[in-house]
Amino acid sequence: MEPVVLKNRKKKFSGHFMLTGSKSISNRLLIMKALSGSNVRFENLSKSEDTELLKYYLSFLDTCANSRIAMIVDTKNAGTVMRFITAFAAVRQGKWLVTGHERMKKRPISPLVDALRDLGANIEYTEEEGFPPIKLLGHQLQSTDITIDARQSSQFASALMMIAPYLSYGLTINLKGKPVSESYLHMTARLMQQAGIDVELDSQSIKVEPGEYHLKPVYIEPDWSSASYWYEVVALSNDASVFIEGLKEDSCQGDHVLSEIFNDFGVETQFTETGIRISKKGKAANEFSYNFNNNPDIAPTVLVTCAALGIKADFKGINHLRLKESDRIEGLTTELAKIGAKFKKSGNSFILTPGKPLQTIKEVDFDTYNDHRMAMSFAPLSMLIDTVKINNPGVVRKSYPGFWKDLNNFGISVTIPEGVCV
Repeated sequence: MEPVVLKNRKKKFSGHFMLTGSKSISNRLLIMKALSGSNVRFENLSKSEDTELLKYYLSFLDTCANSRIAMIVDTKNAGTVMRFITAFAAVRQGKWLVTGHERMKKRPISPLVDALRDLGANIEYTEEEGFPPIKLLGHQLQSTDITIDARQSSQFASALMMIAPYLSYGLTINLKGKPVSESYLHMTARLMQQAGIDVELDSQSIKVEPGEYHLKPVYIEPDWSSASYWYEVVALSNDASVFIEGLKEDSCQGDHVLSEIFNDFGVETQFTETGIRISKKGKAANEFSYNFNNNPDIAPTVLVTCAALGIKADFKGINHLRLKESDRIEGLTTELAKIGAKFKKSGNSFILTPGKPLQTIKEVDFDTYNDHRMAMSFAPLSMLIDTVKINNPGVVRKSYPGFWKDLNNFGISVTIPEGVCV
């Protein structure tokens, strides 16, 4: 696939956007809907490739439940789909082989498999122990207290939480170590509570009572993670204002901390009844430090913003970025070097040392490592660099299919190869 080519000749920008619904909220609601057998409809469901994939396989599992052979569920490179489908399939009738792309086969799943086995699940690895693919035979699981290591991914615990109401006596999940992305556990609990399930969550355990989901038609709020790229665009501009419909201050998405983080980069967030307005108002700080343990998805955006603005930065809580769609630590280190920035581990932190001003750079080609967040984090550098090329640009479909068109409509010239946008 040809790269997208981005060029910027404007100095002043303004835009008004409606982002697709939160991928994280959409995927959780779809699992809850499938478990309950409800026909409820959701407004502004995510248009991401991951959500479409989850929708497809939830229907597939229902249709093929009586197959005598193990039916193949290919989750591609979607970690959420792999984990949520694994737990869902474990409690539903059927024989399944759950697999994915080569990168998925390198992403550990043993914490979830071990916990499901403790509940009586029939699961075996078909290749490397501890990693997909897995073969499972779905059936009713038992209720018992389990312990899970949530230091690699909060999705293991979220997957168990969502099936817990359908166990005879509910479930108590004891958390080993401090969970990463803990805000996503609170999101799962909040959505379950809104659907009538009794959930208690603290730093050491999660208790879910038995019950049934009673879902109502809801409007799914836009995706805060996708908003991060617009915060970056505004931060790198001289004068920009962006209004994003539907985002709100009282959000169950942990990434709403963007409104606080980007204060350090001269970006002001104004909350209104219908959305947020983000504007360039002040100067950026000289140094930046933050622990991204609860907000790993926005770490690449913030990191590239710091590099572009020449801010020395201390990033904590990002070790698990090595286990994402790509090894984001390695990828970010390599791509940042193309603009002269250094990103190195120091103790429990990763330290960013910026390079020369980006305005002195004429053209850069960035690789994406088949990772949507890498592609979208580097694209706004076209605000400062004459020509930016992003290879394998179709990866943005994983979470933000309209990204390239939105950038072009905003005023950044984007040459989009045929077949990239759907």
